[in-house]
Amino acid sequence: MLYIESGELKGRKIELVPNANTRYTPGKVRLALVSMLDLKGKKVLELCAGSGVVGFEFLSNGASNVFFVDVSIRSIKTIEKNAKNLNVKDNIKVIKKDARIFLKSAKEKFDIVFMDPPFNLGIVNELLNFVGNVLKEDSILIVEHSKKEKLTPPDYLEVLSSKKYGDVLIDLFKLKNIL
Repeated sequence: MLYIESGELKGRKIELVPNANTRYTPGKVRLALVSMLDLKGKKVLELCAGSGVVGFEFLSNGASNVFFVDVSIRSIKTIEKNAKNLNVKDNIKVIKKDARIFLKSAKEKFDIVFMDPPFNLGIVNELLNFVGNVLKEDSILIVEHSKKEKLTPPDYLEVLSSKKYGDVLIDLFKLKNIL
């Protein structure tokens, strides 16, 4: 069982995806993210969402809407159950789709994009190639990945920070200012 770590939903339970391969963003990482981001009124996209714990943490700390994208029906059902239990169904949209396909066809733009694809499969770099489609000029992109996985971000992204949490790296990016 996971819990919301901060904000108005602090202490509330998050159901886990019934899949042993699902990996969860640690509470200390979620706390670090909410402490460094201005989430008030922000529109958030969580790619490869799993249980949705990061998006729910962001909602708990002021995000106005979260779009959850995951290819797994188990994840989709878990996110929907968590939204109902947290009473935030009006603030979310759940999309069952491969994150790469979603990014290629997305029409919406987001203030904050969080992605946590399966580790060491190369998916993270594929997502980086298409994530520009959903970023606003002042968006923040957060990428959670294995320290063993080398990111090759496209030229349009600029690294804001990189932090290590055990075997996990969290990289924050923004669009480069191109004059």
